[in-house]
Amino acid sequence: MVDWNDATVKLIVYLVYGTSFIIMFMALTLWKERVSQIEVMSNFKYLAAFGLIHGFTEYSDIPRMLAWQPIWIFDLIKLILVSCSFAALLVFGLSLITAGNEERRWVRGIPYGGLMMYFWLLIFVGLDFTNGGIGINYKVADLAERYSLGLFGAAISSFALLNLSKKMTALVGETAGQRFTYAGISFALYAIFGGLITTTVLDVPVVVFRAATAVLITMTVLGIFKLFEVKHPAPTK
Repeated sequence: MVDWNDATVKLIVYLVYGTSFIIMFMALTLWKERVSQIEVMSNFKYLAAFGLIHGFTEYSDIPRMLAWQPIWIFDLIKLILVSCSFAALLVFGLSLITAGNEERRWVRGIPYGGLMMYFWLLIFVGLDFTNGGIGINYKVADLAERYSLGLFGAAISSFALLNLSKKMTALVGETAGQRFTYAGISFALYAIFGGLITTTVLDVPVVVFRAATAVLITMTVLGIFKLFEVKHPAPTK
């Protein structure tokens, strides 16, 4: 049996979680030329931003796990990073849904408004100045971001990818449609474990499921990008 309370095991889980998204960011950045001419695929830059920020988010959990002091600083860093990453994920989902529809592009501003509202909540509800010091009501602040930006960001991204899978099947082929479907399912799982569930599942910490889902998201998204190869013309003599 795995001892999920062991410090080494926790460290490995957070490293896997964060590194998976960092790898996704690096791959999407390096392969952006593959989709630079495809409007709907150009929106994956927001997913790359999510991967980068959320990767560092999980790394920031390591000093929290090790109980470095003052703990409220690391709590605050984690909350700011994760809320920004969830906002980027929501922008990604909304951008896919509104791609090619200029009349609905205004909805892409919703995540920024939601992020500002969350910061307002963090200042007036999350921060605790009692007992002569500064503290963070971490549980309240974490639930607020997960049940709002996190849940909707992952759910809308899932819906957008599943919707795209049908179009890609018709335009490119069944293999392309399947890869978008797999990505959509992986984000649906992330909506469940990253947005809805905040407690242990079958005596396993929910962060383990989030780490596994992060790996799945990275694999499925990279699978999508592998569909697009930029063929450079042969050099003329």
